[in-house]
Amino acid sequence: MMSPGTRELVVASPPPPPIRYALTQIAAELDARFVRAGDALAAAIELSEQIVGGLDAIVSALDARDADAATDDLAEVAAAITALPAALTARGRRIATITDIAALLRAHVLDMHRSLRMLRAYGMNIKIAAAGEAQFVSFVEGMEDKIAAGEALLTEVIRALNALDAAVVGVQQADRRLAGDCAHAVPALPQRLLADARALGEHRSGNAQIAVRVGAIARAIQAKVARLLHAMQIGDRTRQRLDHVVAALELLDARTYPPAARAHVERLLAAQLAQIVHDFERETGALIANLQGLLPDVAALGALLADKAGGVDRGTLIRLDRSVSDADRIIVPLRAAQRQAEEMGRLIAATVSDLTARLDGLGAIRTDVQEIATNTRLLCRQHSDFGRAVAVVAQEVDLSASGLGTTATEVGRTIGELGSAQRLLGDDGAGIDGGARLGRALTTIRTAVTRTERLVRDGSEDARRLVALLETSAAELGREFALGGPITQVQALLSEWAEAAPVPAPADEGALRTLLPAIADLYTMASERDIHVDFLLPGMALIGHPAYDEDGLF
Repeated sequence: MMSPGTRELVVASPPPPPIRYALTQIAAELDARFVRAGDALAAAIELSEQIVGGLDAIVSALDARDADAATDDLAEVAAAITALPAALTARGRRIATITDIAALLRAHVLDMHRSLRMLRAYGMNIKIAAAGEAQFVSFVEGMEDKIAAGEALLTEVIRALNALDAAVVGVQQADRRLAGDCAHAVPALPQRLLADARALGEHRSGNAQIAVRVGAIARAIQAKVARLLHAMQIGDRTRQRLDHVVAALELLDARTYPPAARAHVERLLAAQLAQIVHDFERETGALIANLQGLLPDVAALGALLADKAGGVDRGTLIRLDRSVSDADRIIVPLRAAQRQAEEMGRLIAATVSDLTARLDGLGAIRTDVQEIATNTRLLCRQHSDFGRAVAVVAQEVDLSASGLGTTATEVGRTIGELGSAQRLLGDDGAGIDGGARLGRALTTIRTAVTRTERLVRDGSEDARRLVALLETSAAELGREFALGGPITQVQALLSEWAEAAPVPAPADEGALRTLLPAIADLYTMASERDIHVDFLLPGMALIGHPAYDEDGLF
């Protein structure tokens, strides 16, 4: 029974052990929640890098070297088509020259044919004039064998000239069609190809501008990601600080301390918890804000995909594909005519080579005929009775031999002219390898179109996923980081117990001068020590405990 006026001493009961368990559970949950937050951040970083990498790939989808080569090919095809009408005119003149030479050669060969037919008739006359004399008959039969061999040779020459005439006619017809096509295609087609070449160059220039914009956005994303990674350290710092509070409570529970001393420490730990809640909510708010801050950058990347890479530039490539494909279809008859001209050139070369090889045979015909004339005159001398009649025929044979000699010489000269004309035809300037060049350009453009479409499709999907991930993660992390309430409840409980206890008296200082330095040894962060200083007793100082830089701990 207390006397009146005596104040009843209220001793606060110590916090039960479960409070430490509650803080330990919060710290454990904090780790799990930040692992989930880290997974979401890692996924966001991976997607953003994929999008940036995809845009870089779109920019480089048209390789600089291939693009330059395609541009040059288009320009050269345009120049070749522009020059084609004049080249066709020049080729027409050369083909006309070849036609004239071939006609002259044919005339010479026909003259030789006629001469051989006359010789065959002379042989019959010799048989008649010689009245069947065996020696003359044998001689005429030998002569007829040589004439037959000559006629066979001339028939082969005529066959070669017929093939040459057919080839020339085919090229002339193709060139006339080609000239008509040129009238429709020039100058529109070359101008369009030149415009395509310029568009290809502008596409590459536009890609360079995209590269600059992508680089700027990528740097912005990298900076925000760096801030996010730094902000993620709040989870580890908060867990450490909670662990320090739990360790301090364990120190407090390890011995029996005066209630006032115990209450002083509880007020200190309540202050630490209050600061933990304040710092945690501030930094997690900044983390979520930085996460949301990625959205404008993602939107900018999406705009690049939809606009430059996805719309304008890809559209340019698709239009180029169609334009060059149309040009390639127009050039098909040009290439067909060129192939015919090349075949004619090869045929002329083969004909010249064949006729040149036959020149010796044609010369042999002349030699054989001259030999026939000489032998005929010799036989006439041996048979004076009918030799005079045969000699008249022999004179005609000799004249035929002389004419054949002249014609054979003309044939050789004409074959030489044909060879010269064929060599000139090979340099007529009407050749155009537009098919190969346009094919290369089309391959380059279509490869870029295919890669761009795939990258745009994948990049757009990545951008949509990233936007959804950021929006969902920001909302989910807001809920995940809602730990201020549970910590504040523990802090309020500690404060309530501490307020119920008396202020430390001098008798309590001994216990505090042991407890406070022991708790200070637990700290690893300057913010903890700053709060601790406010609870030191007069004359106490944190000696030998440097103020750590929190950022430096990680």
